Amino acid sequence: NNVEEVGINSTKIFEHAGVDFGILGNKEKCCGSVLLRMGDRESFEKICGENIEQFNGLGIKTLVSSCAGCLKTIKEDYKRVGKLDFEVKHTLEYIVDLIKSGKLELKKPVNLKITYHDPCHLGRHAGIFDAPRELISLIPGLELVEMERNRENSRCCGAGGGLKAGFPDMQNAISQKRIDDALATGATELVSACPFCYQGLQVGIQAKDANINMRDITELVCMALGDEDKKPNPETETDTE
Repeated sequence: NNVEEVGINSTKIFEHAGVDFGILGNKEKCCGSVLLRMGDRESFEKICGENIEQFNGLGIKTLVSSCAGCLKTIKEDYKRVGKLDFEVKHTLEYIVDLIKSGKLELKKPVNLKITYHDPCHLGRHAGIFDAPRELISLIPGLELVEMERNRENSRCCGAGGGLKAGFPDMQNAISQKRIDDALATGATELVSACPFCYQGLQVGIQAKDANINMRDITELVCMALGDEDKKPNPETETDTE
């Protein structure tokens, strides 16, 4: 699976709900999370300052990110460098808001047995444990079976913080342990809410040739909308500048 699907799914969902949103496209810089985690604070603060200036100039009310690392970095680490003039939410939090406000209806049953992996930056770092489980409960047909190690005690996928790039063998071993946790639940789908986890856990699945599918939570939402095979309409995509 390609990590681009996470962005495509998010776009489909926002369009379906009639959200007025934009993307920066090639004007978007990295959030700098990996620079900070690897100890290059000087480079992080430079890119952070540039991003804060750009984001504040957009006139937005909410910045939505599909990446747990970006979410944690922009929401918590950026405020040590400068003030943000908007709120920051993870995509799944925003989707829960859309459902509760009646802008998004999930009608098609998704009859799958799933287990949910808490991304480190979304869970332990940002404290977001309930929102993903609430979203799962709002998708008709899903059966959630928790892994033994979940929430605060969730095992890392090994992909973040530069580990996968610097020590791929270690990341592979860590990922395989998490796949063992998932297989023990009897679930057919392993679900998460972070592109790093999405890629990192697939390393373990492939290494073990495990009979389990890796999915981002946005894919399940699209399945419940009944349009997971439809492509987003490029005419409705707008640049934020």
